[in-house]
Amino acid sequence: MIKFKINGQEIEVEEGTTILNAARASTVEIPTFCYQDRLSILASCRMCLIEIEGRPKLEPACATVVSEGMAVLTHSQKVVTSREDMLEILLANHPLDCPVCDKSGECELQDTVFEYGKGDSRLADPKRVFRIDDIELNNVITFNANRCIQCQRCVRVCEEVVGDVALGTMERGLDSEITGVGNSLKDCSHCGNCIEVCPVGALMSTPYRYKARPWDLEKVETTCGMCGTGCSMTIETRKGKLARVKSQYETGINGELLCAKGRFGFDFIDGGERITQPMLRKHDVMTPVSWSEALDFIINKTLNTLSNNGHIKGLISPRQTNETAFMFQKLMRKVFQSSDIHASCRFSGLNLQPETNDILNNLLTHTYSRQPLAEILKSDCVFLLGGNICDENPVSSYLVRQHKRDNHNHLLLASSRPSALDDIATEKLRLQPGNEARLLTALISDLAVSDDREMADFVSAGKVILEQANSITLLIGTEFMRGKQTKDCLLWIEKTTQRLQQQGKQVFVQFLFDRPNQLGLWHMGCLPDLQNNHPNNVPDMFYVVGTDPLANCSVGDPLEQAALNTPCLIVQTAFMNASAQQAMVILPAPSYGEDNGTYTNNEARVQKVRAIRPPAQDILPSATVFAQLANSLGVDIGSSKVKQIFSQIKQEIDGYQTLKEDFIFGPELDDYGLTTEPPTTSAALTTPEVKVPAIKVPQVDYLALVGYILITGDSQFRSGKLTTQSKNLSGLGHNTYVEMNPGVDYDEQQNYEVTITRGNSSHTAQLKINRSFPDKLLFIPEAQLSSPANKIITATEYPCVVEVEIKVSNEANED
Repeated sequence: MIKFKINGQEIEVEEGTTILNAARASTVEIPTFCYQDRLSILASCRMCLIEIEGRPKLEPACATVVSEGMAVLTHSQKVVTSREDMLEILLANHPLDCPVCDKSGECELQDTVFEYGKGDSRLADPKRVFRIDDIELNNVITFNANRCIQCQRCVRVCEEVVGDVALGTMERGLDSEITGVGNSLKDCSHCGNCIEVCPVGALMSTPYRYKARPWDLEKVETTCGMCGTGCSMTIETRKGKLARVKSQYETGINGELLCAKGRFGFDFIDGGERITQPMLRKHDVMTPVSWSEALDFIINKTLNTLSNNGHIKGLISPRQTNETAFMFQKLMRKVFQSSDIHASCRFSGLNLQPETNDILNNLLTHTYSRQPLAEILKSDCVFLLGGNICDENPVSSYLVRQHKRDNHNHLLLASSRPSALDDIATEKLRLQPGNEARLLTALISDLAVSDDREMADFVSAGKVILEQANSITLLIGTEFMRGKQTKDCLLWIEKTTQRLQQQGKQVFVQFLFDRPNQLGLWHMGCLPDLQNNHPNNVPDMFYVVGTDPLANCSVGDPLEQAALNTPCLIVQTAFMNASAQQAMVILPAPSYGEDNGTYTNNEARVQKVRAIRPPAQDILPSATVFAQLANSLGVDIGSSKVKQIFSQIKQEIDGYQTLKEDFIFGPELDDYGLTTEPPTTSAALTTPEVKVPAIKVPQVDYLALVGYILITGDSQFRSGKLTTQSKNLSGLGHNTYVEMNPGVDYDEQQNYEVTITRGNSSHTAQLKINRSFPDKLLFIPEAQLSSPANKIITATEYPCVVEVEIKVSNEANED
């Protein structure tokens, strides 16, 4: 520790601490513009200049490290005069357009001038005007060059954290100007983090522009509903209408970082066709009915089914809250007497292999690491296995990039398609989904992979890195759960963890869920019990909450077949979808942002989800509907009030007991959740080792059979079908596309369309050329493959073998 004085007060800090951080820790305010904690130090704005006794010149506090016995003055006359001069220079060419600037009221320059400026100016020359008109950098970001103060925050967050090269600087000195570089539309993730870090009104949100003032907005702190990262965000409304989404540096695992889907996609709640009242199919026509009539129909159907020893299946969306899921599984188990409860209609590997659910449950109970992401990213080696974190969990990928830069640790990356983290990976491998088990087997055993040179090279280098690492973090994408290799992959995740732990290494295992509450739903009990599961039976009644199995399931998935063939399909959801159109009963439900509750993110951190507005008058909370059904059937499943449900969860769910009782309705807005403790039965090192035969795991290699393979998942601007309802996201990137590397014969300046065919199903979309893709690998966002005509992927085959035809298109390129 080092002792030094700041404004006469002696304080003690760790070696290597900068004066700025030491001052802030001692509540001494030093103004800055160019500095931000997560960015590299630039020291260009000169606002943080301070005086050090015995030194002739002022020095930047952000870049000067404290030394023993140093005496610092932060408000001496010399310092005060310097700050006034710097602000005078900044204002010399800064437009005085605060009344029409979106940043007015929350502008750092405005606040700093009020606090540290001298109130007048000696400069009378005309202000320089870079450009008369603002520049639309893309569909969601607008740039006003005249307001820019050249802090370079936007350039640095784009390059250092997001990993893009969309912004840069041209010219020098007073002629410096921020500009798009390269093909900024192609190179930009449209995440808007440059807007968030901009201290003035130079970078603006196009959807928010001229809509409101900060003091007119009502703010609700909540958790993003796009993926399992669990970003904290502030949703701001004016007169009940959505204005914008922001995030604060001081809150959440994400700080001020959001992705395009999180920052701009929230307007989906005002898209789509809302279901506003219950409907019942009468004479094959959906007819609006009262709540009592709809519920009476379900009650009578339940009584009839149970009296005839019939079977009831349940399915709930991983976008539903813990409270809704907890009540749903109680309704299923206690009232419907069924444990056939599913929490995703996208994981065919789980639906087709019911015994796999017990393996998954064991992994979640004994192996899963309930630790903050920021901590486990400090491991000696971070291993990203499967999926595409940059598209499915973008902010998690930002944090991986930041921690790799700060900690200089190893990054192993094995994914099916190129990733924005490829450029910083120590070793990378293109791995077809389903081969995760084979790769893990090779890494921890003597299995030879001489038939695959790229995998062999990755394994050789990976073994050395894993052997040298004392701490290892496995971040695992869930793409393998779509295919037949799910069981093998889960077993080898467990076995790999145990082998590494037996070598004395600290191992952290977390999934990278691309839905916000997948882990929470499994914790709540929305996972079929092996002994009572009926995966292939057509249920007598199928209760679906918040999802669409007819659109989202692969062809032949038991959940799709259940929805197609059950005599009684009940769909409880906010928006009309394909399953609702075929249902016997439709029940309206609140949308995201219309109900309170909690999510459990990838860390197993329980986070608040707050309503920003009430649902329409006739829409009941889903938990209330479950409780009413249960009471009418003579079973008490508890209160339907969110606070009381949360109390039940605390009592009944392992690991949730330590959460605060006033968690949901606590007064603090910046409380973004508590990491749940592992169950008392969890002891990774003493858990009996999973018995897996020491045999070669077969490789999933469709390229050896036919020419092209197709994979799917989330894209940069799409999270399933939900985000297709967002107007803001609809103009970003291609709306429909097939991404692949077609070969050198195709001109990237030309427009092509691709027709994908498998059996009687086909899909035609624009070709998106990606030269980093492996040969003959295709990617299509899953939202495009949701209609019966283009449902190409089957439950029994993933990745999917397809035929491909490419031809010149007459349509303009949407990029």
